[in-house]
Amino acid sequence: MPFSRSLAKQLLARSARSLTRPVSSNPLLRVDGNYATGNDDSNHAYKPSNLESVWKLARTYATAAAKPAGRPKQHTGRTPAKRTPKATKEATSAKKPAAKKPKKKAASKTKTGAAKKKPTKSALLKKARTDQADLKAAALLEEPKQLPSNPYQIILVQETKGNKGNVTTSAAAASNKYKNLALEERERYNHEANQNKSKNEEAYKRWVQSHSALEIRNANNARRLLNRKAKAAGKKKHIKPIHDDRAVHQPRNAYSYFFKERNDSGDLNGMSVAERGKLVGQEWKNLSAAEKKPYEDQAAADKTRYLEEYKTVYGDDPPSVKRQTK
Repeated sequence: MPFSRSLAKQLLARSARSLTRPVSSNPLLRVDGNYATGNDDSNHAYKPSNLESVWKLARTYATAAAKPAGRPKQHTGRTPAKRTPKATKEATSAKKPAAKKPKKKAASKTKTGAAKKKPTKSALLKKARTDQADLKAAALLEEPKQLPSNPYQIILVQETKGNKGNVTTSAAAASNKYKNLALEERERYNHEANQNKSKNEEAYKRWVQSHSALEIRNANNARRLLNRKAKAAGKKKHIKPIHDDRAVHQPRNAYSYFFKERNDSGDLNGMSVAERGKLVGQEWKNLSAAEKKPYEDQAAADKTRYLEEYKTVYGDDPPSVKRQTK
């Protein structure tokens, strides 16, 4: 039986030394040279016929660390099928392609539970100052400077320049001088005051025309709001509205035409405004539908005029029409 040369040398060396009966540390490789007769399996003596089995045992011991590779299977030419567990096959066959669910749109992340923080006192004051500044800017408060338009104002300006801004002293001196004016001086001051008045009107008109009709309208709205705020705060300051010839007048109703006609007739002379209103109001209630028809026609024509004029001047429909179209 084939075996390695190194193992053969070891066996030969051990068999040679067996005559002196050395004691081997490995009983599997021990070879005894004294051959006993008979079948005694209890001792370590082996027959020559058992030498081959000893060699096999020694060879197995020597090569025990290195396990021989398995013998490759014979190739049949067919591609080996992949083994799949039955449970996996059944689960795969049982599964059906599920329909794809439409992806939900990512909702905006908003904290619904979190309460909004209240603005601080400083933030509220800052916002109030900003709103007040924007309101004043829209009100167009920087009107052209007016020249003195009466004799007393002209004298007061002259005296204020002479007294270096002392208003109390200047007012007393101007009042005394105005009372003691000669006729020629009064005429001269009146003439200068009339010229200043004409210059003021021209300058004011140029300033109004420098803005659009819509800007002047918004400015008047802002001035009304500033006046309401001042009144609520206990201030007596009042801002006059801007006079604009381009402004569109509100339409009049049928009763206003009737009241104007009765007031212009002269039948209500000597009556107060409250008494006139009470009397004319009672007369309007007693009118029939046919008698009210002419005044209602005038009111309808005036409303048409207002809508057309508003669209032409301001470039937009009036607020009442916008509310109706919504």
